[in-house]
Amino acid sequence: MRNIILIIIEVIISYIILIFLSKKHKKNGIYIYAIIGSFISCIMSIKNISIMEISIPTGLGITTSLLIGGNLLIQNYGKENLKYYLAIIFLTCILGSTFLNLSGLMEPSEYNLLANKSYSSIFAYNIRTYVALVISLTISIYISSNLYYMLKRLQNNILLSNIFTFVIVEFIENIIFVLIAYTYNYQIVDIALCICFRYIIKTIIGIIGTIPLYIVNNYNE
Repeated sequence: MRNIILIIIEVIISYIILIFLSKKHKKNGIYIYAIIGSFISCIMSIKNISIMEISIPTGLGITTSLLIGGNLLIQNYGKENLKYYLAIIFLTCILGSTFLNLSGLMEPSEYNLLANKSYSSIFAYNIRTYVALVISLTISIYISSNLYYMLKRLQNNILLSNIFTFVIVEFIENIIFVLIAYTYNYQIVDIALCICFRYIIKTIIGIIGTIPLYIVNNYNE
């Protein structure tokens, strides 16, 4: 129960910051959030938590909010801005994961040795997790934003467009991330359960993301 509560808090904080930045700085605010969210995702994706005895990675709220950020960009500023948004996220994830790994591989000093060893053990052996994050996040944002754009033009309904987008996109994203990050580390049953639970949680978070879409859309009108 504690983990679920903390995920809810993460979601609330993520969406509040996204709303604030997009209201305060418009398009540039979404780009700023992309940098912040991508770097935080690099760190949070390393840690696994247990929900109903199923092991899943953290950062569910922050990664999902990046998809909402892409949808916000498409909705309010046009599809032509998507490439720049994707480039920001891709480069931030690459640079973030590179520097985290480099710092983890560096020889620690004798001062505060326990903390230094803990840091090195966390950030030195997570190449697959970082690769999984970069690939799954970039692909899912690209598909999500284009699908949202298409559905929005067909239906002109933010709620339905966002729901259908996340039902489809999160299924793809979860399969990509979990298979890259955990194949050979988890049993097949555990991988399947991780995909299912992560899909359910992230889809719910994405549907809740309709709220910031409405808020920012009404603010800009």
